[in-house]
Amino acid sequence: MAIKKTMIPGIIATIILSIIAKLIAPYISFLGAEGIAMIGGIIIGNTVLNGQRWSTGVRWAEKYPIEIGIALLGITTTLRTIEELGFSGIIFTLIQMSLTILVVTWMGIHVFKVGPKVAMLMGAGNAVCGSSAIASVAPAIGADDDQRRTSVATVSIMGVLLLLTLPTIGPMLFGKDNLLVGALIGGTVQSVGQVVGTASLVNPSVVAYATLFKMVRVILLSVVVVVLANYSHKNDSAIAQAEMKQIRPKVKIPWFIITFIVLMLFSSFLKLPSVITTSAKETTGFFGVVNLAGIGLNLKWSTIKNAGGKLFGYGLLTILFQVSLAILLISVLF
Repeated sequence: MAIKKTMIPGIIATIILSIIAKLIAPYISFLGAEGIAMIGGIIIGNTVLNGQRWSTGVRWAEKYPIEIGIALLGITTTLRTIEELGFSGIIFTLIQMSLTILVVTWMGIHVFKVGPKVAMLMGAGNAVCGSSAIASVAPAIGADDDQRRTSVATVSIMGVLLLLTLPTIGPMLFGKDNLLVGALIGGTVQSVGQVVGTASLVNPSVVAYATLFKMVRVILLSVVVVVLANYSHKNDSAIAQAEMKQIRPKVKIPWFIITFIVLMLFSSFLKLPSVITTSAKETTGFFGVVNLAGIGLNLKWSTIKNAGGKLFGYGLLTILFQVSLAILLISVLF
């Protein structure tokens, strides 16, 4: 999407907030740049920058840079990732992801009554990679901006809670077994940045293992997008048929998912210079911060109030389920 003159103030404001969050992050490591950007965005967006002048640019900044970031993840991900975890690691990740999507979506629809689209966004965001997964799934299932923002905010806040608790829970349960602690963190924490931040509070070996488990989840993002898009469109079609309308929805895979797969295959068979992979990783990380800064700036008190304690309760029950499931699977499979 082309940048219009009216967007410039909002884009600049979002980027400045993101840079400040990155600079402050080392001093507030338990939040991370993503958490700082989102919380700062919510505060500033509802006070200083609470005006129409900023909204169009902020909306652009929260949507389009993260698409580039998702695509660039393919450069830092290879098929060899799967080999390094072994059969147990792959089975653990597949079961953890599948049950998270199924149970979290079911809870959202039948227990918390948030609607199927928000439920699917919550399922995908928690199962795969937080805001990146939600950004990928939202257009595929036809979710609107408020549904996307509230889902990202809820998932991100729960990610901060996991960041604060798992570095204690993991070693307490699995001792010095870095693989198992890495499986717990890499299999449950939402965003890539939060996975690294959480694992770094334990030790560097856990960072390596947690990142590997996380990358398997990222690799499966395109599969999740297609499955949820088909599920959503089938439901839409059933409703339309009940109203005697003929709808033939087509699932359109976003360009950045296709690019991610192509780059992943490319990096799997060719050794890329470290400057390219490092640059891709840094760019993806920064665009993730920009995404959360934009979401925070666009997330108004009224939207939070409308979601209320219901979404917080939904998010809390979700991470309790995820962590409990991960502990059970690790005990059985490893």
